[in-house]
Amino acid sequence: MRAKDWSDTRLGPAEQWTDALKLMVAVVLANRVPMLLCWGPEYVAIYNDAFRSVLGAKHPSALGQPMRVGWPDLAHVLEPLIDAPFNGGPSSSADDVPLEIDRHGFLEETHFTFACSPVPDATAPHGIGGVTNGIHTPSWVGHTMGETLAKGVRADLDNLDAEGGGGRFWERLDQIPTEELWETHQRQKLELAVFARRRLRAQFARHGEAPAVLDALEAALDPDVLTIGFARRFATYKRAGLLFSDIDRVARLVRSEERPIQIVYAGKAHPADRPGQQVIQEIFARSMSDQFRGRVFVLEDYDIRIARYLVAGVDIWLNTPRRPLEASGTSGMKAAANGVVNLSVLDGWWDEGFTGDNGWAIGGRETNPDEAAQDWADAQDLYRILEDEVLPRYYERDAHGIPVAWVKLMRRSMASTLWRFSTTRMLHDYVERMYLPNAVVSPERMPSDGVPPSVAVSRRSTSARSTGG
Repeated sequence: MRAKDWSDTRLGPAEQWTDALKLMVAVVLANRVPMLLCWGPEYVAIYNDAFRSVLGAKHPSALGQPMRVGWPDLAHVLEPLIDAPFNGGPSSSADDVPLEIDRHGFLEETHFTFACSPVPDATAPHGIGGVTNGIHTPSWVGHTMGETLAKGVRADLDNLDAEGGGGRFWERLDQIPTEELWETHQRQKLELAVFARRRLRAQFARHGEAPAVLDALEAALDPDVLTIGFARRFATYKRAGLLFSDIDRVARLVRSEERPIQIVYAGKAHPADRPGQQVIQEIFARSMSDQFRGRVFVLEDYDIRIARYLVAGVDIWLNTPRRPLEASGTSGMKAAANGVVNLSVLDGWWDEGFTGDNGWAIGGRETNPDEAAQDWADAQDLYRILEDEVLPRYYERDAHGIPVAWVKLMRRSMASTLWRFSTTRMLHDYVERMYLPNAVVSPERMPSDGVPPSVAVSRRSTSARSTGG
């Protein structure tokens, strides 16, 4: 698939494909289950490696060919299933379909299950709209930061729609003194350290570590050291180990006497995802090595409690997915709402959230089909950003020991996310962009003034007030 010259197919050169087609091809290639993508009015076939066994000897000739040409004995079954969603109808499926197909020069009786879903291109008459996820802000802003916001700018996290006399509170964060905002962050950072030390001590004791090792954990996670957090599901495309691409280089960063870093990992892999579990094992092994012990930590049994401490108490939130496979992600939103600065690949929510002055972007928006080359390029950019931009800004202090430039970055991180990536904004989008424009009122229920009752929904009614996470 990646090596094919597409210029002589009906889809044309790959570099000229639409963004929608490029995205779907990336999704298909990243899947381990057999997937077939039929694109365009001729249903040009694009499939992943797992689908090759389904094709048999018809591969590679079927790749890039219309379904009727590449696999005529299947086209009469597939095309009617595809026609419905392709022409604006609902998704369609068929279970246990018996077929006689020729894959190796003779007929075989096979049974297939098909699921066909529409993927409108940007040029389609009915394109796909979207509403970006948001977080329930009062559930994820740390208690200490919440108090500072309430005191400094009269923030009501339970009612983001409310406007005070001076406007929205996230637009007035400059009113909070720099020293106070930094002290708030440091308090949440200390809270994380105390919590993590208890967890790590119990964790190391369970592993049979010596008493001296357990005692040393009382100094773990120094609040004065730049702390990077990485916590999420450990799927392989999230590239949790990208930071360790150059072991010697990252070792120099964590062991620097003048500008050290420390890293906290947490997360779980799906029980059936062996490669994802292997990633966790490799990072844990590195955290116990002489090079990284005491500077790299893995918190086991990841849950919502650990997540709350992490998103509130680290300095940098690291996210390194292989673009464009990140659906949205919300952990970075939670971190930013606490003044934590994002350092992430431009994928998922960060592709929308990055403004140029509220964090850092790893790499660009182009992707290299050579995954190894893309991984290496992203790792090099990550190191460059850490060495040349993050560390100098964090460790540059004024006469009072305050990193003024860093606190400015914290303010921008909060101001650019508190509303824009909240469940309150998300509900506004659903109601105002999706539900109301598509609301239908029958004539017999139409009021005498001709105004449908559904449009009377107030902005206040869409605020999220649940107490869940």
